[in-house]
Amino acid sequence: MSPAYVFLLYIVGAAVASPYEEMRSNLEFLDDRTNLAEPAYRLLDNVQPFFIYVHLDTYLDESRFNGHIEIEVNVTEANLRQIVMHQKVVSIGDISVSDSAGRPVGLQFPAPHETDDYYELLKINFADPLSPGTYTITIDYLGQINENPFDRGFYKGYYFLNGVKRYYATTQFQAHHARKAFPCFDEPQFKSQYVISITRSSSLGPSYSNMAISNTETVAPGRIRETFLPTPIISAYLIAFHVSDFEETVETGTLEKPFGIISRPGDAPMSQHEYAADVGVAITEWMDEYFDFGYYDMGQGQRMKNDHIALPDFPSGAMENWGMVNYREAYLLYDPQNTNIINKIFIATIMAHELAHKWFGNLVTCFWWSNLWLNESFASFFEYFGAHGADEDLELDEQFVVDYVHSALLGDAANGATPMNWSAVADNPSINAHFSTTSYQKGASVLRMLEHFVGANTFRDALRRYLRDNAYGLGTPALMYEAFRAATAADAAFNFNVNIVNLFDTWVQNAGAPVVHAEVNRDEGGIAIRQERFLWSENVPDTLWQIPITYTRGREPDFENTRPVTVLTERTSTLPNPAGEDWVILNVAQSGYYRVNYDERNWELLARQLMEDREVIHKLNRAQIVNDVLVFARAGKMDLILAFRILRFLKYETDYYVWAGALGQLDWFRRRIEHLPTLREEYDEYLLEQMEAVIEHLGFEERAADSVSTILNRMQIMNYVCNLGHEACVEDSLRRWNAFRANPTQSRVPVNLRRYVFCIGLREGGYADYQFLWQQYTASENTADMVVILRALACTKNQTSIVDYLQQSMHNDLIRYHDRTNAFNYALQGNPENLETVLEFVKQNFAEIREHYGGSARLVVALNALTNFMTDFEMILDFQQWLYTNQLALPGEFATGQGVISSSVANLRTGNDFAVGLLTYLRNRENYNAAAAITAPIVLLLSAIAVHILRQYKPRGVMGVHTMNFDMQRCGYALSGEQALSSARGKGGCTSIFASEK
Repeated sequence: MSPAYVFLLYIVGAAVASPYEEMRSNLEFLDDRTNLAEPAYRLLDNVQPFFIYVHLDTYLDESRFNGHIEIEVNVTEANLRQIVMHQKVVSIGDISVSDSAGRPVGLQFPAPHETDDYYELLKINFADPLSPGTYTITIDYLGQINENPFDRGFYKGYYFLNGVKRYYATTQFQAHHARKAFPCFDEPQFKSQYVISITRSSSLGPSYSNMAISNTETVAPGRIRETFLPTPIISAYLIAFHVSDFEETVETGTLEKPFGIISRPGDAPMSQHEYAADVGVAITEWMDEYFDFGYYDMGQGQRMKNDHIALPDFPSGAMENWGMVNYREAYLLYDPQNTNIINKIFIATIMAHELAHKWFGNLVTCFWWSNLWLNESFASFFEYFGAHGADEDLELDEQFVVDYVHSALLGDAANGATPMNWSAVADNPSINAHFSTTSYQKGASVLRMLEHFVGANTFRDALRRYLRDNAYGLGTPALMYEAFRAATAADAAFNFNVNIVNLFDTWVQNAGAPVVHAEVNRDEGGIAIRQERFLWSENVPDTLWQIPITYTRGREPDFENTRPVTVLTERTSTLPNPAGEDWVILNVAQSGYYRVNYDERNWELLARQLMEDREVIHKLNRAQIVNDVLVFARAGKMDLILAFRILRFLKYETDYYVWAGALGQLDWFRRRIEHLPTLREEYDEYLLEQMEAVIEHLGFEERAADSVSTILNRMQIMNYVCNLGHEACVEDSLRRWNAFRANPTQSRVPVNLRRYVFCIGLREGGYADYQFLWQQYTASENTADMVVILRALACTKNQTSIVDYLQQSMHNDLIRYHDRTNAFNYALQGNPENLETVLEFVKQNFAEIREHYGGSARLVVALNALTNFMTDFEMILDFQQWLYTNQLALPGEFATGQGVISSSVANLRTGNDFAVGLLTYLRNRENYNAAAAITAPIVLLLSAIAVHILRQYKPRGVMGVHTMNFDMQRCGYALSGEQALSSARGKGGCTSIFASEK
């Protein structure tokens, strides 16, 4: 290790010392100085690792390894009596410490070291205080290869080759699981250079790690040791290694720029490497140019690898380990005969996400998990725009809006939404909570808004500055802000009179997202705008953002210019606009991260325009309009009838993006009225009526000239209308299914139609159809295809089949850990009639589900899936009785069950709240037009009729529209209404149902 290199590491460490200086100054250090922070989940930075050698002697069949680690550290504080690091291995053996001259350093007797299993720590105690300087810590230990992938760390998976079960071991260390493989400083701020060494059985193939193998030697009969080249300076969570007999494709890059796809052996998986290799190379080249910092130049003197490994068992979607990215098989292997367009897009976008992390996360790493957005927001942004740069035919730049902007805005409407920069990290579970919609979708959406605000070139310049100035070090929000300040200062065309740092910071520090209210003054001109946080609740906090504003108007529509004209920095402001009867649209092409609500007249004018010539308005703004108005109606911020009047144009709409913006919210209303069958039936008729034009436009046959968005549209529309019972869709699906059953080889269902065709085949068929499709599942060699089949199998109405399906989800090794809870969800989604069977299965098998799904957290996922499907009050009460009866047997899941009950009851109440307005609109929609509403007396009359009708068909035991008529016998009462509420409170198991009614 050269002195210059040590100095570089020292400077990196010194540059990030400040967050703990105040903490250290407030502690009374005498003779017991340590590098352990308070709380003890964190380490202080007065001990900095800078070089780490790790050797694992692995025994795959026995699920264990012997470990040896040597850690070189810089101690920067005098009188240190203890060095603490993280560990969660089986046992710690010998520990020795030497100084920079190689002299032994005395350890305390009789307790040279101690472990803390709660905080997952190893504490090394010294006989005498240490002086500042360099020390080497050597540790021998024993470790376990986890047999449950959800336990992460160094874990074991399996696959089948020619019917024989084989094993492999791989890693998933993010966020705090490296300590399960070796003692380490397991926080992102501690970056070191690593050398990894693996000893394995000679019956296995070459091992893989972050870097290429530098040396291979036989160390004993049947035992081979492989040592890898030194890594760049890297955080522990990005270290990776893999022990197996997997195989790699022939190098797909060049000698200088190698690119490898690795999978389990066998003709089928090996033949599915090509697409990932092609798109991965293209994405790497695009990012090299965009960031002006070549990926293959990141090795700090060593040649970087660019390996991508497909894993049959993987607890995450993918992991960005430098040089060796791990993927779930379905997200890497592509078979054009069996992988649909959605999964093809997953492959491109997930590869782009993980490759973007090489710059954002690996090269420059977030200081601590509270700043996770510095890693994940950028990876999520380039997940779409990096893949779009490599393959524009995928239309990912526009899909970003309906996929990420809309989902992020939904997440931000909740009271519990957190800011992007969220400091609440006190323990490991709170670390995991940061891997959320906020860090991913919201952060990426904010970045897209910033790109439109500062301009594409200046945005890129800011990112290049950030990466160049902080390479191999740590990132903070302040460093990112400074890069944007410098980039905008260098851009002569950036003439906004705003402080870019303050603007950026409002989006990072504020929880939630704003809605901009716009009121057009048609007599005198101008648009009064006002911002507030958008929440489902009425208690809106006093939050201010600096919002870049774009807008256009009907007289001169311009949807190409997305550069903001102003920034709304105060609560209110006014935009210039000529007087007159003209519609306006804010947030052009939904380039900003906010919702927009207009005065009623502007909504009426927009509704008229959409009915007369909808394509005058950009498709992304049409998608925004349908998404916004339905969300406003959900939240009670817009009259329900007005919202559905605005949506009348959907009857003629054929665009994918618009329907993608609408379907999720339209279905939300449908799921809330499941317990009101007459209303649900009329709502289904309305949906089918609205979708008839897009069904006819798309047709049931895929055409060679279809764009990606057309194919996606056919998939989403046909899947939905087939589930609604659309006659032609069902008939076409059954025709294809029956032909496939009769001749599986010659009459294969087109890959992009399989999800709904298979589902209809199972739903309309019997046990023999279920058995046939199960055989297709067991014979498939493409994981993405297997997931489609697994989803479709749950559509069966045959109860013998659904019980077998749930049993298979627990016991059949062909259903992977990460698919088992999905199978449980599919059993509910595929056919609502399965609910009673699924609930009974949960009651009888919850302990086995916990065990075979992968632990308590997976049973929690399964229980949460029940929430949107329990639409019968008797069933909810029955579930509650079971929950309380088994409270002691559900120690980690009882609170989840309580949440399921309260949420299910809330869903029923919400449906009742919307029922009158929805039925009023449905029964009188032909009387409404885009320009005016029917008169108030008629509305009142219709509402009264609707109430009467709803009371007529209200199911026994379910809350009515204005009164509650609970059947309380299951809780020991025979009361109703307010009597039931007041009596039920404090009555054991009934309390949780009614506690929120007050």
